[in-house]
Amino acid sequence: MLLSLTLVALELRNSGFGFTNSIRINTANIVSPFQKSARSFTDSIQNFGSTWREINTARELVKDLESENLDLKEKLANTDEVRRRAAELDALLKIAGLGTYEIVPARVIAIGAGQDYSWTVSLDVGAIDGITEDMTVISGQGLVGRTISVAESTTLVALLADPSSKVGARIGGKSELGFVSGNGLPGELEFEIFDPLAEINQGDRIVTWGSNGGKPFVSGVPIGEVISVKSSPGLLTKSAKVKPYVKLSTLDLVSVIVERPRIDPRDSLLPPMPFVPTPTVSSSPATTPSEN
Repeated sequence: MLLSLTLVALELRNSGFGFTNSIRINTANIVSPFQKSARSFTDSIQNFGSTWREINTARELVKDLESENLDLKEKLANTDEVRRRAAELDALLKIAGLGTYEIVPARVIAIGAGQDYSWTVSLDVGAIDGITEDMTVISGQGLVGRTISVAESTTLVALLADPSSKVGARIGGKSELGFVSGNGLPGELEFEIFDPLAEINQGDRIVTWGSNGGKPFVSGVPIGEVISVKSSPGLLTKSAKVKPYVKLSTLDLVSVIVERPRIDPRDSLLPPMPFVPTPTVSSSPATTPSEN
């Protein structure tokens, strides 16, 4: 304490000059680097804390954005699914309206083999909805198959692709008749025409001609399009490969026709024929013989 008082008295007496001033300057020179280091260390700690808080905030923001992105994707997927089903239902109502079919809409709840059939689907409608065996099943694009087993609230359907399937059919726009059969392939059917001399071409459209009493198949339902024709000399029939209009492996919404149409829709439900431009033949200008 005595030393401190002495230094203070000397400082006041010398007004900042002399011995005490030298001590203060030397002390400041010694302490200053430590002060700068301490300040730099403190600033680093503060900056690190600030940066860490910013990193945590950014992480939380990324998590929120990822969650929002997943929600948006889910909503978009649901919207697309709703639109797809709405389009399928619209197509079903359109084909039923044009064909004057009385239908019961249904959803496919299972697909696979059943009973003695290799290609079947199960529907979520049954006897309580007025469904019986041997009724025509359609989608918005055309023929799906026929009902083969009916429970109270479910129905088993044999698809066109099943090898046991056989449908009376005719060529659209013509009166040539035959049978369409399944061969176990979902994207290919066999069409056997009765008259081996009848004309059948690639691109011809095939439609049901209808069973007696409308069971199991009503008339006028589109089946598919001819993709190739096979004709062998000596055979009593002519056959063709047919691509079905309905994609049997992706069925969802279908309808069971519970009442046949009063009037045969004929070809009114078939998709329009593709436009084929008529080739034009250009003639060269007439030349006049030269005079000799």
